[in-house]
Amino acid sequence: MLNKHVAVFDVDGTLLDGDSLLLAARHSIHGFEKFFAWLSLLPWFIGFQLKLVSADRLKEEFLYLFSVCQIVNHASERLLLENLISRLRPEAFDRLLWHQRQGHKVVLCSASPRILLQSLADWLGVDLVCTELIGSPGAWQPKLLGSNCKGEEKVRRLINHLGPFENLFIEAYGDSRGDRELLKAADRPHYRSFIDKPIEFPLFSLTKLLPVLGLALLLYGLMAIWSQGPHFLLLLRKLWPQVIAGLVLVLFGYAFRFYRWRLLLKAVNQPSPLAGEALIWMGSYAFTATPGKAGEALRALLLKEKFEVPISSSLLALMIERISDVFAVLLLLLINLPLLNGWQFWIVLPGAFLVFVVFLRWWLLNNPEKVYGLVRWMEQILPRKIASSGDDVFLSLKSLLQLKLMLLSTLIGSISWSLEGLSLWLLLQGFGGTEVSIGGATLAHTSAGLLGALTLMPGGLGSTEVGTVGLLGLQGLPIDIATPATLLIRMMTLWFATGLGVICLILNGRR
Repeated sequence: MLNKHVAVFDVDGTLLDGDSLLLAARHSIHGFEKFFAWLSLLPWFIGFQLKLVSADRLKEEFLYLFSVCQIVNHASERLLLENLISRLRPEAFDRLLWHQRQGHKVVLCSASPRILLQSLADWLGVDLVCTELIGSPGAWQPKLLGSNCKGEEKVRRLINHLGPFENLFIEAYGDSRGDRELLKAADRPHYRSFIDKPIEFPLFSLTKLLPVLGLALLLYGLMAIWSQGPHFLLLLRKLWPQVIAGLVLVLFGYAFRFYRWRLLLKAVNQPSPLAGEALIWMGSYAFTATPGKAGEALRALLLKEKFEVPISSSLLALMIERISDVFAVLLLLLINLPLLNGWQFWIVLPGAFLVFVVFLRWWLLNNPEKVYGLVRWMEQILPRKIASSGDDVFLSLKSLLQLKLMLLSTLIGSISWSLEGLSLWLLLQGFGGTEVSIGGATLAHTSAGLLGALTLMPGGLGSTEVGTVGLLGLQGLPIDIATPATLLIRMMTLWFATGLGVICLILNGRR
Protein backbone atom coordinates (compact mmCIF):
# COMPACT_ATOMS: atom_id res chain seq x y z
CA MET A 1 0.00 0.00 0.00
CA LEU A 2 1.38 3.41 -1.01
CA ASN A 3 1.95 5.98 1.69
CA LYS A 4 -0.37 8.96 1.72
CA HIS A 5 1.07 11.89 -0.22
CA VAL A 6 1.27 15.18 1.72
CA ALA A 7 2.47 18.49 0.32
CA VAL A 8 3.75 20.95 2.96
CA PHE A 9 4.23 24.60 2.00
CA ASP A 10 6.07 27.20 4.01
CA VAL A 11 4.18 30.50 3.68
CA ASP A 12 6.40 33.58 4.09
CA GLY A 13 8.84 33.82 1.18
CA THR A 14 7.69 30.51 -0.31
CA LEU A 15 3.97 30.59 -1.01
CA LEU A 16 3.86 34.37 -0.54
CA ASP A 17 6.09 37.01 -2.02
CA GLY A 18 6.93 38.69 1.28
CA ASP A 19 6.21 38.25 4.98
CA SER A 20 2.64 38.10 6.32
CA LEU A 21 3.66 39.73 9.62
CA LEU A 22 5.05 42.75 7.78
CA LEU A 23 1.93 42.91 5.63
CA ALA A 24 -0.23 42.91 8.77
CA ALA A 25 1.91 45.63 10.36
CA ARG A 26 1.36 47.75 7.27
CA HIS A 27 -2.39 47.89 8.03
CA SER A 28 -2.40 47.79 11.84
CA ILE A 29 -0.96 51.22 12.71
CA HIS A 30 -0.04 54.32 10.71
CA GLY A 31 1.97 57.53 10.70
CA PHE A 32 4.22 58.42 13.63
CA GLU A 33 2.85 55.52 15.62
CA LYS A 34 4.38 53.10 13.11
CA PHE A 35 7.69 55.03 13.16
CA PHE A 36 7.92 54.81 16.96
CA ALA A 37 7.00 51.11 16.80
CA TRP A 38 9.97 50.41 14.52
CA LEU A 39 12.20 52.53 16.73
CA SER A 40 11.08 50.64 19.84
CA LEU A 41 11.63 47.29 18.12
CA LEU A 42 15.24 48.14 17.17
CA PRO A 43 16.84 47.25 20.55
CA TRP A 44 15.04 43.91 20.54
CA PHE A 45 16.20 43.20 17.00
CA ILE A 46 19.80 44.01 17.91
CA GLY A 47 19.51 41.74 20.95
CA PHE A 48 18.20 38.98 18.69
CA GLN A 49 21.15 39.37 16.30
CA LEU A 50 23.52 39.16 19.28
CA LYS A 51 21.66 36.04 20.49
CA LEU A 52 20.62 37.81 23.70
CA VAL A 53 16.92 37.74 22.78
CA SER A 54 15.05 34.65 21.54
CA ALA A 55 13.07 34.60 18.31
CA ASP A 56 9.94 33.94 20.38
CA ARG A 57 10.42 37.10 22.46
CA LEU A 58 11.21 39.19 19.37
CA LYS A 59 7.99 38.04 17.73
CA GLU A 60 5.93 38.83 20.84
CA GLU A 61 7.40 42.35 20.95
CA PHE A 62 6.58 42.81 17.26
CA LEU A 63 2.99 41.69 17.79
CA TYR A 64 2.63 44.04 20.76
CA LEU A 65 4.30 47.14 19.27
CA PHE A 66 2.43 46.90 15.98
CA SER A 67 -0.92 45.94 17.59
CA VAL A 68 -1.17 43.01 15.18
CA CYS A 69 -3.75 41.23 17.32
CA GLN A 70 -6.21 43.98 16.43
CA ILE A 71 -6.25 42.48 12.95
CA VAL A 72 -9.09 40.26 14.15
CA ASN A 73 -11.69 42.94 13.45
CA HIS A 74 -13.56 41.97 10.30
CA ALA A 75 -12.66 44.87 8.01
CA SER A 76 -8.92 44.57 8.65
CA GLU A 77 -9.03 40.77 8.32
CA ARG A 78 -10.74 41.03 4.94
CA LEU A 79 -8.22 43.64 3.79
CA LEU A 80 -5.33 41.46 4.92
CA LEU A 81 -6.74 38.42 3.10
CA GLU A 82 -6.99 40.44 -0.11
CA ASN A 83 -3.36 41.51 0.30
CA LEU A 84 -2.24 37.96 1.00
CA ILE A 85 -4.03 36.65 -2.09
CA SER A 86 -2.44 39.38 -4.20
CA ARG A 87 0.99 38.32 -2.85
CA LEU A 88 0.64 34.64 -3.81
CA ARG A 89 3.60 33.64 -5.97
CA PRO A 90 2.17 32.33 -9.27
CA GLU A 91 4.53 29.35 -9.56
CA ALA A 92 3.90 28.36 -5.92
CA PHE A 93 0.13 28.76 -6.26
CA ASP A 94 0.12 26.67 -9.46
CA ARG A 95 2.09 23.94 -7.70
CA LEU A 96 -0.32 23.94 -4.76
CA LEU A 97 -3.31 23.61 -7.11
CA TRP A 98 -1.51 20.78 -8.93
CA HIS A 99 -1.17 18.86 -5.65
CA GLN A 100 -4.86 19.36 -4.94
CA ARG A 101 -5.78 18.04 -8.39
CA GLN A 102 -3.66 14.96 -7.70
CA GLY A 103 -5.66 14.32 -4.55
CA HIS A 104 -2.72 15.08 -2.24
CA LYS A 105 -3.27 16.51 1.22
CA VAL A 106 -1.92 20.09 1.39
CA VAL A 107 -0.72 21.74 4.61
CA LEU A 108 0.55 25.25 5.18
CA CYS A 109 3.30 25.31 7.84
CA SER A 110 4.42 28.73 9.01
CA ALA A 111 6.07 30.65 11.83
CA SER A 112 3.45 33.40 11.44
CA PRO A 113 0.47 33.29 13.84
CA ARG A 114 -2.88 31.71 13.01
CA ILE A 115 -4.77 35.02 13.24
CA LEU A 116 -2.96 36.11 10.05
CA LEU A 117 -3.12 32.92 8.01
CA GLN A 118 -6.31 31.08 8.91
CA SER A 119 -8.40 33.06 6.43
CA LEU A 120 -5.87 32.31 3.66
CA ALA A 121 -5.86 28.60 4.54
CA ASP A 122 -9.68 28.55 4.44
CA TRP A 123 -9.69 30.32 1.08
CA LEU A 124 -7.21 27.77 -0.32
CA GLY A 125 -9.03 24.83 1.29
CA VAL A 126 -5.92 23.48 3.04
CA ASP A 127 -4.79 22.60 6.59
CA LEU A 128 -2.76 25.07 8.66
CA VAL A 129 0.03 24.33 11.15
CA CYS A 130 1.54 27.50 12.57
CA THR A 131 2.53 29.58 15.59
CA GLU A 132 -0.31 29.84 18.08
CA LEU A 133 -1.21 32.76 20.35
CA ILE A 134 -2.82 32.87 23.76
CA GLY A 135 -6.48 33.87 23.68
CA SER A 136 -9.48 33.28 21.45
CA PRO A 137 -11.12 34.97 18.42
CA GLY A 138 -11.75 38.58 19.32
CA ALA A 139 -9.49 38.41 22.38
CA TRP A 140 -6.06 37.41 21.09
CA GLN A 141 -3.03 38.42 23.15
CA PRO A 142 0.48 39.11 21.80
CA LYS A 143 1.83 36.09 23.66
CA LEU A 144 2.94 32.83 22.06
CA LEU A 145 1.22 29.61 23.07
CA GLY A 146 4.14 27.19 23.01
CA SER A 147 7.17 27.76 20.81
CA ASN A 148 7.64 29.63 17.56
CA CYS A 149 6.81 27.27 14.68
CA LYS A 150 10.16 27.15 12.90
CA GLY A 151 13.08 24.75 12.56
CA GLU A 152 12.63 21.52 14.51
CA GLU A 153 9.33 22.83 15.91
CA LYS A 154 7.83 22.67 12.39
CA VAL A 155 8.62 18.96 12.13
CA ARG A 156 7.31 18.26 15.63
CA ARG A 157 3.99 20.02 15.02
CA LEU A 158 3.53 18.37 11.64
CA ILE A 159 4.02 14.94 13.23
CA ASN A 160 1.42 15.84 15.85
CA HIS A 161 -0.96 16.96 13.10
CA LEU A 162 -0.35 14.24 10.51
CA GLY A 163 1.08 11.31 12.45
CA PRO A 164 4.48 9.61 11.99
CA PHE A 165 6.25 10.55 8.75
CA GLU A 166 7.08 6.88 8.16
CA ASN A 167 3.45 6.35 7.12
CA LEU A 168 3.47 9.32 4.73
CA PHE A 169 5.21 10.58 1.62
CA ILE A 170 6.16 14.17 2.47
CA GLU A 171 6.84 16.70 -0.28
CA ALA A 172 8.02 19.97 1.33
CA TYR A 173 8.57 23.49 -0.02
CA GLY A 174 10.68 26.07 1.83
CA ASP A 175 13.03 28.98 1.30
CA SER A 176 14.90 29.79 4.51
CA ARG A 177 16.95 28.53 7.46
CA GLY A 178 13.71 28.04 9.41
CA ASP A 179 12.66 25.37 6.88
CA ARG A 180 15.91 23.40 6.96
CA GLU A 181 14.75 20.62 9.32
CA LEU A 182 11.47 20.25 7.44
CA LEU A 183 13.24 19.93 4.10
CA LYS A 184 15.68 17.37 5.51
CA ALA A 185 12.82 15.31 6.94
CA ALA A 186 10.88 15.34 3.66
CA ASP A 187 10.94 12.52 1.13
CA ARG A 188 11.04 15.07 -1.68
CA PRO A 189 12.41 18.50 -0.64
CA HIS A 190 12.00 21.62 -2.77
CA TYR A 191 14.32 24.40 -1.65
CA ARG A 192 13.22 27.56 -3.49
CA SER A 193 11.89 25.36 -6.28
CA PHE A 194 8.47 24.31 -7.59
CA ILE A 195 9.45 21.72 -10.18
CA ASP A 196 9.24 17.93 -9.84
CA LYS A 197 13.00 17.52 -9.35
CA PRO A 198 13.90 17.56 -5.63
CA ILE A 199 16.24 20.32 -4.44
CA GLU A 200 17.78 19.80 -0.99
CA PHE A 201 18.57 22.53 1.53
CA PRO A 202 22.13 23.72 0.75
CA LEU A 203 24.99 22.74 3.03
CA PHE A 204 26.17 26.33 3.13
CA SER A 205 25.19 29.81 1.99
CA LEU A 206 27.67 32.28 0.53
CA THR A 207 25.23 35.12 1.18
CA LYS A 208 26.49 35.19 4.79
CA LEU A 209 29.76 36.58 3.44
CA LEU A 210 28.11 39.66 1.97
CA PRO A 211 27.79 41.72 5.20
CA VAL A 212 31.44 41.00 6.10
CA LEU A 213 32.55 41.83 2.57
CA GLY A 214 30.55 45.07 2.60
CA LEU A 215 32.07 46.06 5.95
CA ALA A 216 35.55 45.26 4.65
CA LEU A 217 35.08 47.35 1.50
CA LEU A 218 33.87 50.28 3.59
CA LEU A 219 36.78 49.99 6.04
CA TYR A 220 39.39 49.59 3.30
CA GLY A 221 37.93 52.43 1.28
CA LEU A 222 38.09 54.79 4.25
CA MET A 223 41.65 53.73 5.10
CA ALA A 224 42.77 54.11 1.47
CA ILE A 225 41.27 57.59 1.16
CA TRP A 226 42.71 58.63 4.52
CA SER A 227 46.25 57.44 3.71
CA GLN A 228 46.59 58.09 -0.04
CA GLY A 229 43.55 60.04 -1.16
CA PRO A 230 43.06 59.94 -4.94
CA HIS A 231 46.54 58.47 -5.46
CA PHE A 232 45.68 54.97 -4.23
CA LEU A 233 44.84 53.61 -7.71
CA LEU A 234 48.05 55.07 -9.10
CA LEU A 235 49.92 53.32 -6.30
CA LEU A 236 48.35 49.99 -7.29
CA ARG A 237 49.56 50.43 -10.87
CA LYS A 238 53.07 51.06 -9.60
CA LEU A 239 53.12 48.02 -7.30
CA TRP A 240 51.59 45.40 -9.59
CA PRO A 241 54.90 43.43 -10.05
CA GLN A 242 55.24 43.10 -6.26
CA VAL A 243 51.56 42.16 -5.96
CA ILE A 244 51.92 39.37 -8.55
CA ALA A 245 55.10 38.05 -6.92
CA GLY A 246 53.43 38.18 -3.51
CA LEU A 247 50.37 36.24 -4.74
CA VAL A 248 52.67 33.53 -6.11
CA LEU A 249 54.31 33.23 -2.67
CA VAL A 250 50.89 33.09 -1.00
CA LEU A 251 49.86 30.27 -3.34
CA PHE A 252 53.00 28.34 -2.42
CA GLY A 253 51.98 28.85 1.21
CA TYR A 254 48.57 27.31 0.49
CA ALA A 255 50.28 24.34 -1.16
CA PHE A 256 52.33 23.75 2.01
CA ARG A 257 49.21 24.02 4.17
CA PHE A 258 47.31 21.56 2.01
CA TYR A 259 50.22 19.11 2.28
CA ARG A 260 50.00 19.47 6.06
CA TRP A 261 46.26 18.73 5.93
CA ARG A 262 46.93 15.57 3.91
CA LEU A 263 49.44 14.46 6.55
CA LEU A 264 46.89 15.02 9.32
CA LEU A 265 44.16 13.01 7.57
CA LYS A 266 46.66 10.26 6.79
CA ALA A 267 47.54 10.09 10.50
CA VAL A 268 43.93 9.14 11.30
CA ASN A 269 43.74 6.73 8.34
CA GLN A 270 41.29 8.90 6.39
CA PRO A 271 42.94 9.64 3.03
CA SER A 272 40.69 10.76 0.18
CA PRO A 273 41.11 11.48 -3.57
CA LEU A 274 43.61 14.29 -4.10
CA ALA A 275 41.59 16.47 -6.50
CA GLY A 276 38.31 16.22 -4.62
CA GLU A 277 39.95 16.83 -1.26
CA ALA A 278 41.85 19.84 -2.64
CA LEU A 279 38.59 21.45 -3.79
CA ILE A 280 36.98 20.85 -0.40
CA TRP A 281 40.01 22.07 1.54
CA MET A 282 40.39 25.26 -0.45
CA GLY A 283 36.62 25.67 -0.64
CA SER A 284 36.41 25.91 3.15
CA TYR A 285 38.50 29.09 2.88
CA ALA A 286 35.40 30.79 1.47
CA PHE A 287 34.39 31.04 5.13
CA THR A 288 37.79 32.04 6.52
CA ALA A 289 36.32 35.51 7.19
CA THR A 290 34.30 34.16 10.11
CA PRO A 291 34.97 34.58 13.85
CA GLY A 292 37.99 32.46 14.69
CA LYS A 293 37.75 30.94 11.17
CA ALA A 294 34.96 28.77 12.58
CA GLY A 295 33.26 28.59 9.17
CA GLU A 296 36.10 26.39 7.93
CA ALA A 297 34.50 23.56 9.94
CA LEU A 298 32.31 23.15 6.84
CA ARG A 299 35.29 21.18 5.51
CA ALA A 300 34.39 18.32 7.86
CA LEU A 301 30.81 18.09 6.61
CA LEU A 302 31.81 18.18 2.94
CA LEU A 303 34.38 15.42 3.49
CA LYS A 304 31.68 13.36 5.19
CA GLU A 305 29.22 13.97 2.34
CA LYS A 306 31.71 13.30 -0.48
CA PHE A 307 34.13 10.70 0.88
CA GLU A 308 32.56 9.31 4.10
CA VAL A 309 35.35 10.74 6.27
CA PRO A 310 34.09 10.59 9.89
CA ILE A 311 33.17 13.98 11.27
CA SER A 312 35.14 13.41 14.48
CA SER A 313 38.36 12.62 12.58
CA SER A 314 38.23 15.67 10.30
CA LEU A 315 37.23 18.01 13.16
CA LEU A 316 40.16 16.78 15.25
CA ALA A 317 42.47 17.22 12.25
CA LEU A 318 41.14 20.76 11.85
CA MET A 319 41.72 21.41 15.57
CA ILE A 320 45.34 20.21 15.35
CA GLU A 321 45.79 22.30 12.19
CA ARG A 322 44.67 25.39 14.14
CA ILE A 323 46.93 24.52 17.08
CA SER A 324 49.92 24.09 14.78
CA ASP A 325 49.11 27.48 13.21
CA VAL A 326 49.21 29.07 16.66
CA PHE A 327 52.49 27.26 17.38
CA ALA A 328 53.86 28.49 14.04
CA VAL A 329 52.97 32.10 14.80
CA LEU A 330 54.46 31.88 18.30
CA LEU A 331 57.64 30.32 16.88
CA LEU A 332 58.01 33.14 14.35
CA LEU A 333 57.46 35.69 17.10
CA LEU A 334 60.13 34.05 19.27
CA ILE A 335 62.59 34.14 16.39
CA ASN A 336 61.86 37.58 14.97
CA LEU A 337 61.12 39.62 18.10
CA PRO A 338 64.60 39.17 19.63
CA LEU A 339 66.30 39.85 16.31
CA LEU A 340 64.23 42.99 15.95
CA ASN A 341 65.43 44.28 19.30
CA GLY A 342 69.02 43.12 18.94
CA TRP A 343 68.92 40.46 21.67
CA GLN A 344 71.78 37.98 21.65
CA PHE A 345 70.29 34.95 23.43
CA TRP A 346 67.52 34.20 20.94
CA ILE A 347 69.00 30.79 20.15
CA VAL A 348 67.64 29.33 23.42
CA LEU A 349 64.05 30.23 22.54
CA PRO A 350 63.35 27.33 20.11
CA GLY A 351 64.29 24.97 22.96
CA ALA A 352 61.79 26.68 25.24
CA PHE A 353 59.22 26.45 22.47
CA LEU A 354 59.81 22.69 22.17
CA VAL A 355 59.18 22.30 25.90
CA PHE A 356 55.89 24.18 25.47
CA VAL A 357 54.80 21.89 22.61
CA VAL A 358 55.58 18.78 24.64
CA PHE A 359 53.68 20.14 27.64
CA LEU A 360 50.55 20.93 25.57
CA ARG A 361 50.66 17.48 23.98
CA TRP A 362 50.82 15.91 27.45
CA TRP A 363 47.93 18.06 28.68
CA LEU A 364 45.66 17.18 25.74
CA LEU A 365 46.31 13.46 26.11
CA ASN A 366 45.57 13.60 29.84
CA ASN A 367 42.39 15.66 29.54
CA PRO A 368 40.29 13.77 26.98
CA GLU A 369 37.03 15.15 28.38
CA LYS A 370 38.17 18.65 27.37
CA VAL A 371 38.87 17.43 23.85
CA TYR A 372 35.47 15.68 23.64
CA GLY A 373 33.78 18.91 24.71
CA LEU A 374 35.67 20.89 22.07
CA VAL A 375 34.72 18.42 19.34
CA ARG A 376 31.05 18.58 20.39
CA TRP A 377 31.20 22.38 20.32
CA MET A 378 32.74 22.34 16.84
CA GLU A 379 29.94 20.04 15.67
CA GLN A 380 27.41 22.73 16.59
CA ILE A 381 29.01 25.03 13.99
CA LEU A 382 28.09 22.59 11.24
CA PRO A 383 24.69 22.75 9.52
CA ARG A 384 23.64 19.57 11.33
CA LYS A 385 24.71 17.59 14.37
CA ILE A 386 26.47 14.27 13.88
CA ALA A 387 27.39 12.31 17.01
CA SER A 388 31.00 11.18 17.46
CA SER A 389 32.32 8.07 19.17
CA GLY A 390 34.38 8.84 22.25
CA ASP A 391 36.76 5.92 21.59
CA ASP A 392 37.32 7.02 18.00
CA VAL A 393 38.01 10.56 19.16
CA PHE A 394 40.64 9.40 21.65
CA LEU A 395 42.38 7.08 19.18
CA SER A 396 42.43 9.80 16.52
CA LEU A 397 43.73 12.30 19.06
CA LYS A 398 46.65 10.02 20.01
CA SER A 399 47.56 9.63 16.34
CA LEU A 400 47.41 13.37 15.67
CA LEU A 401 49.43 14.27 18.78
CA GLN A 402 52.53 12.35 17.76
CA LEU A 403 55.41 14.68 18.60
CA LYS A 404 57.01 14.27 15.16
CA LEU A 405 53.74 15.14 13.39
CA MET A 406 53.10 18.17 15.61
CA LEU A 407 56.59 19.55 15.03
CA LEU A 408 56.33 18.94 11.28
CA SER A 409 52.90 20.63 11.17
CA THR A 410 54.31 23.59 13.07
CA LEU A 411 57.28 23.83 10.71
CA ILE A 412 54.98 23.77 7.67
CA GLY A 413 52.78 26.46 9.23
CA SER A 414 55.88 28.57 9.93
CA ILE A 415 56.96 28.32 6.30
CA SER A 416 53.50 29.29 5.08
CA TRP A 417 53.26 32.31 7.41
CA SER A 418 56.82 33.32 6.50
CA LEU A 419 55.91 33.35 2.82
CA GLU A 420 53.08 35.77 3.60
CA GLY A 421 55.51 37.90 5.61
CA LEU A 422 57.88 37.85 2.65
CA SER A 423 55.00 39.04 0.44
CA LEU A 424 54.48 42.02 2.75
CA TRP A 425 58.20 42.77 2.64
CA LEU A 426 58.14 42.75 -1.19
CA LEU A 427 55.30 45.26 -1.11
CA LEU A 428 57.29 47.51 1.21
CA GLN A 429 60.25 47.34 -1.17
CA GLY A 430 57.98 48.57 -3.93
CA PHE A 431 57.40 51.78 -2.00
CA GLY A 432 61.15 52.43 -1.84
CA GLY A 433 63.12 53.95 0.99
CA THR A 434 61.84 51.54 3.66
CA GLU A 435 64.22 49.74 6.02
CA VAL A 436 61.83 47.16 7.47
CA SER A 437 63.49 43.74 7.40
CA ILE A 438 61.92 40.48 6.29
CA GLY A 439 61.74 39.48 9.94
CA GLY A 440 60.10 42.78 10.84
CA ALA A 441 57.50 42.40 8.10
CA THR A 442 56.81 38.81 9.17
CA LEU A 443 56.52 39.91 12.78
CA ALA A 444 53.98 42.62 11.92
CA HIS A 445 51.89 40.31 9.73
CA THR A 446 51.81 37.30 12.06
CA SER A 447 51.35 39.24 15.30
CA ALA A 448 48.47 41.26 13.91
CA GLY A 449 46.91 38.08 12.51
CA LEU A 450 47.05 36.44 15.94
CA LEU A 451 45.55 39.57 17.51
CA GLY A 452 42.72 39.55 14.96
CA ALA A 453 41.96 35.87 15.68
CA LEU A 454 41.82 36.53 19.43
CA THR A 455 39.25 39.32 18.98
CA LEU A 456 36.89 36.78 17.28
CA MET A 457 35.90 39.42 14.74
CA PRO A 458 35.02 37.96 11.30
CA GLY A 459 38.39 37.54 9.62
CA GLY A 460 39.93 39.68 12.36
CA LEU A 461 38.47 42.62 10.47
CA GLY A 462 39.62 45.97 11.81
CA SER A 463 41.87 44.67 14.59
CA THR A 464 44.30 42.93 12.21
CA GLU A 465 44.58 45.99 9.97
CA VAL A 466 45.15 48.35 12.89
CA GLY A 467 47.65 45.93 14.44
CA THR A 468 49.67 45.62 11.24
CA VAL A 469 49.79 49.38 10.71
CA GLY A 470 50.81 49.91 14.33
CA LEU A 471 53.58 47.28 14.31
CA LEU A 472 55.00 48.65 11.06
CA GLY A 473 54.84 52.12 12.55
CA LEU A 474 56.87 50.96 15.57
CA GLN A 475 59.59 49.99 13.10
CA GLY A 476 59.76 53.55 11.79
CA LEU A 477 57.54 53.10 8.72
CA PRO A 478 55.48 56.22 7.87
CA ILE A 479 51.76 55.72 8.25
CA ASP A 480 51.08 56.78 4.64
CA ILE A 481 53.10 53.72 3.58
CA ALA A 482 52.12 51.30 6.35
CA THR A 483 48.38 51.77 5.70
CA PRO A 484 48.24 51.00 1.94
CA ALA A 485 50.75 48.15 2.42
CA THR A 486 48.48 46.66 5.08
CA LEU A 487 45.41 46.96 2.85
CA LEU A 488 47.23 45.24 -0.01
CA ILE A 489 48.57 42.34 2.07
CA ARG A 490 45.11 41.76 3.54
CA MET A 491 43.58 41.63 0.06
CA MET A 492 46.36 39.27 -1.03
CA THR A 493 45.83 36.90 1.90
CA LEU A 494 42.38 36.96 3.55
CA TRP A 495 40.32 38.11 0.59
CA PHE A 496 42.36 36.25 -2.03
CA ALA A 497 41.78 33.06 -0.02
CA THR A 498 38.07 33.87 0.27
CA GLY A 499 37.79 34.36 -3.50
CA LEU A 500 39.63 31.10 -4.25
CA GLY A 501 37.40 29.34 -1.73
CA VAL A 502 34.22 30.55 -3.40
CA ILE A 503 35.49 29.35 -6.79
CA CYS A 504 36.42 25.93 -5.36
CA LEU A 505 33.01 25.57 -3.69
CA ILE A 506 31.31 26.25 -7.02
CA LEU A 507 33.56 23.72 -8.78
CA ASN A 508 32.97 21.20 -6.00
CA GLY A 509 29.21 21.64 -6.38
CA ARG A 510 29.44 20.92 -10.10
CA ARG A 511 31.48 17.76 -9.40
